[in-house]
Formats: sequence, C-alpha cells, structure tokens
Amino acid sequence: MTGRILVINPNSNRGVTAALDRVVEPLRFADGPQIECTTLDGAPRGIETQRHINEVILPLCDLIQREDNTSDAFIIGCFGDPGLGSARETTSKPVFGICQAGITTALNSGEKVGILTNLEEDINVGMRYMRTLGVDARIAGIEPIGITVTGLDDPKPSRAALCEASIRLRQKGAEVLITGCAGMTPYKNDIEKASGLGVVDPIYAAAAMALGAVMAD
Repeated sequence: MTGRILVINPNSNRGVTAALDRVVEPLRFADGPQIECTTLDGAPRGIETQRHINEVILPLCDLIQREDNTSDAFIIGCFGDPGLGSARETTSKPVFGICQAGITTALNSGEKVGILTNLEEDINVGMRYMRTLGVDARIAGIEPIGITVTGLDDPKPSRAALCEASIRLRQKGAEVLITGCAGMTPYKNDIEKASGLGVVDPIYAAAAMALGAVMAD
C-alpha cells in the first residue's frame, strides 16, 4: 500500500501542527499511506478573522500545487475550512476541510450538535457556514470560550473554559460536541469528562475520511 496524505496547518503556530500530528498518529500503520503534517509558514499565528482567512488562501493553494505530484489527498487543518473551494480547484486530488468532516461525523452520533469555538464574534461566521452546508437546524449552539487560538497554548484557563462551555452546550440540547479549533485537540478527554458527551475531533474525522479515500483508489 502506498500513498501520502498531507495535513496542512494554515496558521504559523507549530504547536498546533504538533497537535495535528498527535491526533493522526493512531491512523498510521505499516504499509499504509503516509500521513504528514506541515505548517503554512508566513501565515497568521491564528486564523481568527475573515482577513486572516483571505490572507492564507493563495499561499495555501500554492503549497498544494507544489505538493500535488507527491500527495494523494490533502486536509486543511483549520475549523473555518479556509480556502477549501479554491484548494479543490487547485488539484484533482481530494481535499478535506476539518469542519465539513467533523460535522458529517458528528451528525451520525446525535440529532443536535454543539460546537465549541474561541470567541463571541466566531458565532455568526460559524452559523453562516452551517447554513451554507445546510445543517443549521441540527446545531444546538456554537459556544465561545473567550480564549483566542493562540491563547489555547495556556492549558489551565483553556481547560476550564472548554469544560464550562461544553456543559452549557449540553444544557442547550447538544447530544454530541465538536472541538471547533485545532488548538482544542489536547483537551478532548477533559471536555468529554466534564460534559458526559462524546466529542468529535474534526482533525481525526478528516484524516479518517482521507485515509479511506486514498485506500479505495
């Protein structure tokens, strides 16, 4: 079995890239496709605004174009799925956005999905995207934790804020949760314990889909 899946962290925070790498580790196996994680150098340290999204689209597509001959699938490792449409126009290989993959996976586990996000201003952006995907009626809520992407590097306040937000989402009727930022990955077990709900890591979900696509070829 051969093949290569490239997971792209579209921000420049190498700590997030390391977290991505840890999440996909269980999907690596002997003779299976390579799963490599890389950082989009020169990008914002955290993708938190529409301007940040706009900034990364061109360099993201350039990176995919450079890696196209040696890759069989790509994953955009940011919950906003920045540049996903443009990326899919750049290559004939499958490109997975972790938000789309996470939502698709979560909908198999519960009628109502709760999404953990960073800031209050993320809510409207997130709901617009959910409407675009046609799943807004299945969203119990998008709950901010009041901590930026880069702030997630500090574990004590991040863990507490995520656990509290997960309880609020359960009270709103969520039956399954999604971590809405790659930087939340290290806190998945804490969130599950606090909320009593299953948590979908969208990075793992996207990597599993990519693995299935590559192995099916």
